[in-house]
Amino acid sequence: MIKQSDIFADMHTHTIFSLHAYSTLEENLRVAKERGMKYIAVTDHYYQDGTENNKKNENTRIQYMEERINAFSNILGVQVISSAEFNLGQYAERSKYWNKISKLRYRPIGLHSFANDRATLLYDDVYRMFEDSLRDYTTFVHIERELGAINHKKYGEGLNNSHAKFLDSIVKMAVENDILLEVNESTLVTNNGGSADRLKYWIHTARNMDALIVLGSDAHFSLEVGNFENSIKLLNEVNYPKDLILNCNEELFKKKLMLV
Repeated sequence: MIKQSDIFADMHTHTIFSLHAYSTLEENLRVAKERGMKYIAVTDHYYQDGTENNKKNENTRIQYMEERINAFSNILGVQVISSAEFNLGQYAERSKYWNKISKLRYRPIGLHSFANDRATLLYDDVYRMFEDSLRDYTTFVHIERELGAINHKKYGEGLNNSHAKFLDSIVKMAVENDILLEVNESTLVTNNGGSADRLKYWIHTARNMDALIVLGSDAHFSLEVGNFENSIKLLNEVNYPKDLILNCNEELFKKKLMLV
């Protein structure tokens, strides 16, 4: 059985840098410490959109991530993992900003509707974007999200055979290419468009394939950091092996993130 005390890292958190979150890094760190987290990935969305202001902000954020923030965060006993959350279809291919991006230890990527034209997007397009991202990104995040909204909801919400077939193919791709799959606490809480049912489906496929997974709160407010109540319940229901959960296996965690 997995317990909250077994989890030592939150690998999906946002700060006010994401422009749609509500807490500072310090606030997140203090809650992480209270919840027993030893590590926290700051996965603010990557806003390298060409504007001078965002260029400056992103360059500064990446430079500070581990170089200087940890000099202070270690006072709280929580280590910051340099990261950013990327968008399929926008950064799936190696970009001119790679010199900056490559300095991040943790590079999750997922489907976000704001980065794509949902009216024309098809499953084949999404699959290809995941495939294109294999070289440069470490984790597929919330693979169950927004599937029901693409192509003007052609595929429907909730869980159906089309969703299941697609999710099976993404899990298989991740396993074959040593990519982490994220169990997203926010998906289970909000269940937008029936996304929780899709997550609950693919976790069985991942369990059968011995996929390596990672837990992320997807916190947009500090009090959500390090809270995995629903994820723990789901993983125990399917009897997911603890040694295949990155946040519960510190030796593997350090190896994957090159902390040793």
